[in-house]
Amino acid sequence: MSTMHDVAQRAGVSLKTVSRVVNGEPNVSEQTRRKVDAAIAELDFRPNSVARNLRTGRIDLVGLALPHLSQPYFSSLAEEIMREAERLGLTVLIELTEGDAEAELALVREHGPHLGGLLMYPVGLSDAQALTVARTVPTVFISERAYDAPVDRVAMANREGVRALVGHMVSLGYTRIAALGADHTGRPERAAAHLRLEGYRDGLRDAGLPYLPDLVLEVGTPHWNRQEGATGMRRLIEAGTPFDAVVAFADALALGALHALQEAGVRVPAEVAVAGFDDTDDARYAHPSLTSLAPGRAQIAREALALLNDRMNGTVERDSGRLVVADHQLTVRESTLGGTAAWGGA
Repeated sequence: MSTMHDVAQRAGVSLKTVSRVVNGEPNVSEQTRRKVDAAIAELDFRPNSVARNLRTGRIDLVGLALPHLSQPYFSSLAEEIMREAERLGLTVLIELTEGDAEAELALVREHGPHLGGLLMYPVGLSDAQALTVARTVPTVFISERAYDAPVDRVAMANREGVRALVGHMVSLGYTRIAALGADHTGRPERAAAHLRLEGYRDGLRDAGLPYLPDLVLEVGTPHWNRQEGATGMRRLIEAGTPFDAVVAFADALALGALHALQEAGVRVPAEVAVAGFDDTDDARYAHPSLTSLAPGRAQIAREALALLNDRMNGTVERDSGRLVVADHQLTVRESTLGGTAAWGGA
């Protein structure tokens, strides 16, 4: 079995440097970190977490609380987090909360004392409850919602991402762009929908296009899935409102929209272009393949665990309230490369 000494020798660095990399500590150059990571992979080194826990008094078990895993975004995010945690020598315990505040709080009450840290995608927590959680166990929230509390948070660029999607459609000549997945309730737990709707408005404003309520489609549940996407698209088709493009606020909604359009004999993208948000594997293998906005899942996992490591190591003030917004990238595929004649209506 390889040791840290073996890794240090292979990488040509000191034992202390290897320890810093393994524990996710700062003050290590990216070049050195890559050398150490390469040596760890070559030697198949596995940190002895039990010995490290006894030595440092730190628990290397991290909780990952997600509302569910049925949406591709959450399952792929969990994979990224587990991959990054393994690199850092951390063990991840996944818990599902169904987005229920009591379940989120119960998780902390029951498992908090046994966890070294917690990553949570909160849905139901109030500002005060979020602060209570963060003060009970070292916590980083992966959340679109901005809490009025000094908690650490990693978020995706919701508003900027949808703005880029609309801009992409406009650059191709589309002018009657529908938005699929909106929410007008103002509920804090629907923060992602609110931000993406603002991004949609921003994109239209950039292009000098009017905001047309008839082209803005709400969905029936807080969960963005294929069924809701198909249902929303059918409503728009049946209304006969002319549209030439669809920006869906999640890939799952976009895939449902693709199904409904093809069901109605509407050609994508020759008559209607479609784009999604999340850039899941399903987007690559859809027919036609789906243009989508990648929200930086790997970066979200990396930044969230880096912030959490600081908390677990006690190297940051309790109420510092740090925020990291991940980068985004648009991947253009077949679903937006085609004609620009509006479909439907008289």
